[in-house]
Amino acid sequence: MPAISVIIPMYNTEAYIKDCLDSLVAQTFTDFEAIVINDGSTDECARIAASYASSDARFKLIGQPNKGPSEARNTGLKIMQGDYVTFIDSDDCVAPNFLETLFFIAQLHQTDIVCCASQVIDENYVADGNTPNTAVSKLLTAEEAARIALYQDSLPDYSAWNKLYKRELWKNRLFPAGTIFEDLAVIPDILLSANKVATTRTKLYYYRKRQGSELSLQIANQKTAQLLDIAENVFDKMKSHSKPLYKAARNTLVSACFSVLMRVEDSEKFADCRKRALAHIRKYRLGSFFDLRIRMRNRMAILLSYLPRFLFLKFLKKGIA
Repeated sequence: MPAISVIIPMYNTEAYIKDCLDSLVAQTFTDFEAIVINDGSTDECARIAASYASSDARFKLIGQPNKGPSEARNTGLKIMQGDYVTFIDSDDCVAPNFLETLFFIAQLHQTDIVCCASQVIDENYVADGNTPNTAVSKLLTAEEAARIALYQDSLPDYSAWNKLYKRELWKNRLFPAGTIFEDLAVIPDILLSANKVATTRTKLYYYRKRQGSELSLQIANQKTAQLLDIAENVFDKMKSHSKPLYKAARNTLVSACFSVLMRVEDSEKFADCRKRALAHIRKYRLGSFFDLRIRMRNRMAILLSYLPRFLFLKFLKKGIA
């Protein structure tokens, strides 16, 4: 059995998948399996991935109808064989010592999760094969890790990628289908269930920002509205654990409410969603404002929320928050 399973959901990324898979071929740690889930791609990325699977036994290509990244990851989780698992998006790539560093830290500290820093790259970036110097790792309790992720201001964050997980953490856990906020729905709970979490500031994961990856306006409205459901569920799960987690989850909920009001159209279809967002803001804004951990843009948005509603929404739409 491999030490690590790498799960790569893939959909129409023929311009980037080679860079992604090449960065795995170049890993200094070789005891892994790479499970590439072709999520109904219509371009040539499946053909490119197939060439890796045919020449390197560590690479596996699995095909399925298009169901979205959550279902693609879930397919990988159901068939993985490694003691540890990590996720890489097919338009991203990783440093040559990504797996080695995270595995070493996990073994050194006997942690269930290790998280590294990430670096934003553009569409033209090509992995150069450089090996970043490894920074000193830091240990956190599960509660500390979940709290930090919910504040969204440090490591660990609640992204699924840039982390190595003990496989047992994913037993009976899957990503929710049909949302672009699946990481928020799952990762804070995963962090909370770990024995302890290690982080390193070394930038070992390269996250590609590219044009054309945004959803259409209609879909974006629907998906962003789902953010509120997820934030409410996270808050309900976390609020009874401890006061620090209550405050962190409250921050996530308030932040999600501002995002909904900024990005979801003011129409009858989304009236209930926007009404709930406003109600949460009014209920939790005072306590959130005096939480020293919240981000400045949320603090500014809270101040704006005391204006008359039409002025508040007008300024919020302009992006002042």
